Amino acid sequence: MRFRRTPRSSEAPRIRRLGSCSGGSVCNAAPSLWDDELSSAVRLQTLLPEEDVLVCGSVYKRLSCAVLAAMLVAELGVGACWAQDAAKFEITSVSRANEGEAVHLTFRSERDMIYRVEGSPALGAGAERWSNAGASAAGNGGALTLSVATAGLGDQYYFRITSEGTVAPPGFVFIPAGAFEMGDSFVEGLSHELPVHAVNVSAFFLQATETTKAEWDEVRNWAVETEYGLIVEGSGKGTDHPVHLVTWYDVVKWCNARSEKEGLTPCYYTDEERTEVYRSGNVDLTHGTVRWDADGYRLPTEAEWEKAARGGLQGRRFPWGDTISHSQANFWNAGGESYASGTSGYPPDWDEGFFPYTSPVGSFVPNGYGLFDMTGNVWEWCWDSWHGGYYADSPEEDPLGPDDGSFRVFRGGSWHNDAFRGRVANRGWSLPWGGSGNLGFRTARGQ
Repeated sequence: MRFRRTPRSSEAPRIRRLGSCSGGSVCNAAPSLWDDELSSAVRLQTLLPEEDVLVCGSVYKRLSCAVLAAMLVAELGVGACWAQDAAKFEITSVSRANEGEAVHLTFRSERDMIYRVEGSPALGAGAERWSNAGASAAGNGGALTLSVATAGLGDQYYFRITSEGTVAPPGFVFIPAGAFEMGDSFVEGLSHELPVHAVNVSAFFLQATETTKAEWDEVRNWAVETEYGLIVEGSGKGTDHPVHLVTWYDVVKWCNARSEKEGLTPCYYTDEERTEVYRSGNVDLTHGTVRWDADGYRLPTEAEWEKAARGGLQGRRFPWGDTISHSQANFWNAGGESYASGTSGYPPDWDEGFFPYTSPVGSFVPNGYGLFDMTGNVWEWCWDSWHGGYYADSPEEDPLGPDDGSFRVFRGGSWHNDAFRGRVANRGWSLPWGGSGNLGFRTARGQ
């Protein structure tokens, strides 16, 4: 249903309350919108009956009959209408920013909840039209504002607030669901970093820092006193430095041990019925032996790792941009890459005369998601088995890597590797029983 446009004036758009609606596919209060108080073109459109709608301007009203949407083209550049499917995510105000290229949405949030903005070019055609608009945050129990870029969205676009679940556990950050371009967009790396391909990753939590020696020791000491088999001691230059000299097998068992220590459901099992928790030995696990919906600790998949490392940026070389120096990461500056600058060799702040030249976790500025050391310090084990040609056949939705293989993937570069190895697209691999002085890990958790 369309209505005529009203003349545009210099005054800010204003919407009067529409009154109550009592069902049906069209609200009989709609014609009352069209008077001199509207100073911009407004388009009304019928919605699915189960949706709640906010009509936003200087004044707003949520329509309980859920049949109308309005777009204020003059006020917000590309306009704004917020449709939502839960009344508790009520948008209370909206403002424009960056000369119309962004909007700020303010709403009442609940503590211990993660919220995100979804966008759609149209309404009433089902949930498949809604996609992640790239803004998310944890609720604080009060007013919360999320900012969304609107440049390039066309003449009209719709937004809504949805919940992603609970706030990240202590020491973890929330990684929002959404698609990203995985691989080497600069085509400067190795062949197994290609082709660049779109991957959609579900929301998850990722440890903000690499696992420290202190964290490793606490869980390992608990595990060896229970029914767990031998888990290596590992090594670390200090209690707040990342643990290293840990094998993939030991890391996976450690994840299970931490889950059980904290009363969570373990992720890894030795059978596809997932009845026998993996606690001892070197077992080559498959996708079917993992409870992906468990609330326990696990390794991130390679796709999860790269999405998280990019910090919300697309097509960049590092978690923060396209160049690197010792002020941003702990790596060996060989001086051979045009995108590496500053002091050469090992980082002077951590070159203490003996290996390893690790730094305390969190010593550098985090990326856009709040993650530290996604480039440098130590490599990080991932879940995936290794195959150099996997990207050519990788599924688009939550890829888990090949289901067999002799090697396991690690990511992120280290203090002992050059800038080339620290690129977020770079991939490494090792035998799962191998460990080194520059290889550690960080854990993930599902929602």
